[in-house]
Amino acid sequence: MRNHRWSGLALVVVSAAGCTGLATGLAGRPSAEAGLLRGKSPLRSRGVTHVDRLTDGIAAAPDDPPRTDLTSMLASSESFVVYDLGQATEIHCAAIEADGDDAYQLALSDDGVAWGPLWTAPATGDRGMQPRAARDLGGRGRFLRLTASGGDGIYAVAELSVAGTCPARWPPPLALQIGTPVDESARVKAWALAACAAAYILAYRRRSPDFVKLFVAVPLGLAAALGVQLAEIWPPPPSLRAALLAAIAIPAVAAALRVAVTRRRRASPSRSS
Repeated sequence: MRNHRWSGLALVVVSAAGCTGLATGLAGRPSAEAGLLRGKSPLRSRGVTHVDRLTDGIAAAPDDPPRTDLTSMLASSESFVVYDLGQATEIHCAAIEADGDDAYQLALSDDGVAWGPLWTAPATGDRGMQPRAARDLGGRGRFLRLTASGGDGIYAVAELSVAGTCPARWPPPLALQIGTPVDESARVKAWALAACAAAYILAYRRRSPDFVKLFVAVPLGLAAALGVQLAEIWPPPPSLRAALLAAIAIPAVAAALRVAVTRRRRASPSRSS
């Protein structure tokens, strides 16, 4: 029996180590080929969602829509992300995958206050996510800042990379994925919320075991996740209206049905007497 337990424990440890290694290989640590930012968190940011996606090593497939679960959104041209490189560092290469009809600016600073231009990734003229890269930049600074301007005002970045000494392969290798549009993901969550909330309302009983009552966490979690996504794309697009209406109306109908059935049951004994 003990041998089985130790074998199970060993399997869990090995699996965890393998998953950790896979995650490290994907998000990675800064290296000559991956650049200086891979896996790095920003020093500060303003008006930017999901900053971790900027340096996770995962890029959206070319022509992907800008608002997906792979991109970081900059709310306006006043939005920014700042990285601390740890010391004054020479930057000779830069790469970005971002919405194709906007321009994205990189600037360097020694003190985080006074900024000098490093590179502007120009608009490509194509819609959706598009890669850009540059060599022989010759900038130097400790702090790196990303901003956006122009285009249609929808600023989206899937990946940002910079390097000191340019590696032979640049831009760096990335894991390409097809992103799920935020409005599509929100629509799925809204319908799931409607179904789960209605099911819980109809199935709830005061005498139910506590673990059954804890299933309320499912619709509550869906509501919280939906709220976060709606905040990113507010006001919601027309394609979401039916799902959002269902998320409110279906649980409300279930609650009304539950009340009607309960009243009818309570009234039944008096009628029979």
